[in-house]
Amino acid sequence: VVSTVQFRSVCTKWKSLFLSDAYWRKRYRMDQDQDQEVKRDAWFFLCTTGQFSCAFDFEMDRWHKIPNPAIPRTSIIAAAGSILCLGNLVADCKILYICNPIKKTLMQLPPTSRIQLIHKATMCLNKDARSYKIVVAGEENSIMSALMNSRVYRLYTEIYDSIAGYWRMAGNPLPHAKFGSDPGVWCNGLFYSITEMPYGVVRFDPENGVWTELDAAMPCYISTPSLAESNGRLIMIGRVVNNLNKATEKILIWELQNMDSDIIAWTELQQMPHCIYSEFMATVKSYSPLVCSAIGDWLCIATHLSPRT
Repeated sequence: VVSTVQFRSVCTKWKSLFLSDAYWRKRYRMDQDQDQEVKRDAWFFLCTTGQFSCAFDFEMDRWHKIPNPAIPRTSIIAAAGSILCLGNLVADCKILYICNPIKKTLMQLPPTSRIQLIHKATMCLNKDARSYKIVVAGEENSIMSALMNSRVYRLYTEIYDSIAGYWRMAGNPLPHAKFGSDPGVWCNGLFYSITEMPYGVVRFDPENGVWTELDAAMPCYISTPSLAESNGRLIMIGRVVNNLNKATEKILIWELQNMDSDIIAWTELQQMPHCIYSEFMATVKSYSPLVCSAIGDWLCIATHLSPRT
């Protein structure tokens, strides 16, 4: 709509073209063709807890304000494409919602089978099948153990397929104490996530429902690592801090090499220039986590404790 208004404002001749019957007939045929999609650059979506979230449009070089769904005690816990998944990661959570803020549609999903407290949630799109999958990992209600006089937490993983319309249990649970704060990313049909310290990477295969730990040594002195997917490549961004010499602090980018083989390793790609690093980290504490997202060849690095991206 914005582009149409801009073109019509150029001159009288251009305005007449957009008002002609030929233009609207062609536009109608394009709208009726379900296989013909308008190719646009993806948006960088920044979730907030207020009434609005923000999305950066690379094509127009501007931010858009998008109203958040008005559902009490929920927040955005996962996203894929233009679809958002809402839930509550603080209290018991068996009910999730699917929302498209652009089309302003909202749908409640059926309750999960066993999980009542979600630790990890992610979703991916299948554009060919026009469907999506949601993977949640978490715990069932804790059970008091009479022998140990403590609560026992049972961990599970469940998968929701929009085509099937119901949740199914995965083959094995997430390894105990492997819930990291990193949201994780999808890469070539598999889900990757960084674990808590000592840092490592776990991978989930949704087809077989299996979690595995990657046998790839993490870079030395890495701190607050985060993953991103760029054109089928698994990228990791992290701060490197030498405890013996704080002056060597820097932000590096690595790529996971030989992902399909038994011998995989992180290879350094690039270091953030010192002048950019100094400006970016000027107001950030040493423990501030990095949040990364890749859009094509673009890599967005942010932290919730700094207004800079």
